[in-house]
Amino acid sequence: MLFPQVLIAEAPTCHQHSGGSYCSYTGLVDRLYINKYNRILLYFDASLDLNQPQSVGISGVTQRSALVVSLDDNPEFAKLFYSTALSANAQNKKVSIQMRGTYDGYLKADRIWLLGE
Repeated sequence: MLFPQVLIAEAPTCHQHSGGSYCSYTGLVDRLYINKYNRILLYFDASLDLNQPQSVGISGVTQRSALVVSLDDNPEFAKLFYSTALSANAQNKKVSIQMRGTYDGYLKADRIWLLGE
C-alpha cells in the first residue's frame, strides 16, 4: 500500500547567540510577491508565533505569515534571493532562511539556502 508523502510545515523560530539575535525558517515557499516599491515578500507555509522574535530581543514584528527583502537595500542579493525562492517554489523544495531585523513589521531575510531532498 502506498501513502502520499506528507510535508509537515515548520513555523519560523528565533534564536539568540553571541553574534546577535535572528529568526530562521525551514519549509516550503508558500507564495512569492514583488511590488512596485521594490519589496519582495515570501510567505511561510506555517505562521510565526509573534512572541518568538520578542523573546530574543527583536521588536516591531507584526507580520506572522511572511518575510521581506528590499531591492533598495541590496539589489544583487534581492535578485538572487528571488530566483532561489522561485526555483524552490517551482520544484516544491524546501528552503532555509535566516532573518535579522525588521522592516514595516516584517522580518528581513539576509540569507537563503535551497535544500536538497
